[in-house]
Order: sequence, then structure tokens, then C-alpha cells
Amino acid sequence: MAGSLFSQIVERAINGTKNDDLMEAVRMTKRERQVAELIADGHTNKEIGQTLHLSTYTVKSHVHNILEKMALHTRIQIAKYAYSNKAYKETADSVSLLDN
Repeated sequence: MAGSLFSQIVERAINGTKNDDLMEAVRMTKRERQVAELIADGHTNKEIGQTLHLSTYTVKSHVHNILEKMALHTRIQIAKYAYSNKAYKETADSVSLLDN
């Protein structure tokens, strides 16, 4: 899976694909989308854990995975992406925070 992802990234970079298109190509799990939405709403890891019934360490793991998949460095960048990406918002709106 990682090899396929990296080959797509390289192909898009060579063909001059915009960064927004590249971000859409990266797939997050349903739980990662839930965590990203709560980060965008300003919640801490502890608050996210309480909302989603997860341990703080599990939330940290999801945040780490989001940062890695999206090639971001901070939670603020996750929040910015969540608010600026129309496709993300539509997906996040359709996902209940309490679904597992």
C-alpha cells in the first residue's frame, strides 16, 4: 500500500498536480476523519478521547497517522486543511462522531 501511495505522489508531482488534489488522493480512515474534525473544532487529545471513547494514547496515534498521511507537521495544519477542503467537509459531515 505504501509503495502504491508513494508512486501516486511521485506521478502527481511530476505531472504538476496541485497540492489540494494530492491531499484528496490520500485516504484517511473513518476514525482519522473523526479525529481531524474534532481537532478542527479545537478539542484536545483528552477531549477527543472522551468524545470518541478512546484512550489519549490512541488519539495520539491517530493524530500521528493523520500528520504522516497528509505530510503535515502540526495540529493547526490539520485544522486548516479540514476547514479549507470542501471534499473533506462533505465527508466529515456525513460521519457521525459516535459511530465506530
